[in-house]
Amino acid sequence: MAFYESPRFPDRIAYGALGGAEFMTTVVASGSGREARNAAWAYPKHRWDVSQGINGQADFETLRAFFMTMRGRFHAWRFKDWSDFTATHATGVVTEITSTTFQMVKRYTSGAQTLDRIITKPVTGTLEIKVSGVVTAHTVNTVTGVVTIASAPAAATVTWSGEFDTPMRFDTDRLQGRIESRNAQSGLLHMWDSIPIVEVRV
Repeated sequence: MAFYESPRFPDRIAYGALGGAEFMTTVVASGSGREARNAAWAYPKHRWDVSQGINGQADFETLRAFFMTMRGRFHAWRFKDWSDFTATHATGVVTEITSTTFQMVKRYTSGAQTLDRIITKPVTGTLEIKVSGVVTAHTVNTVTGVVTIASAPAAATVTWSGEFDTPMRFDTDRLQGRIESRNAQSGLLHMWDSIPIVEVRV
């Protein structure tokens, strides 16, 4: 198996995807109705169904070619989640790896509660890195989301803004559908019950 940085899953089809973040929580209820809950994952995984994004023959041909070259569930790739693909300097933070290298993170905040999501697939050409509010010289590994800053700033002073992708794979080895009708403008209309995709840890 491999992770392909290019091509990214077709953006136009991704725009119609249905899904979002998913946690794994074990819930055990006692006889009194009280619950014990255990979080199996520190970070969520994302799942979508991309069948809703196919609107005609051209979309079908594009998705089929992508599915075939990714060999179903075997290879992974970049996916643009149109509902959550950017960070600002308010939400784009880092965690320290060494004194000069930092992992990109997006921070979600609700009241006093926060969750930091590790960003491993930033998008080339969209990123800005600041130290204490000042744009600074840096390099970014867009395969891992690791930022290198030679001046060795404190992690708490480093912020970033820009776009990122989510690493995904198909969650099926079967591309199954039916021809519903023929349209004079867009050709054959294909209908799909489900084309699931799921986030992978990289």
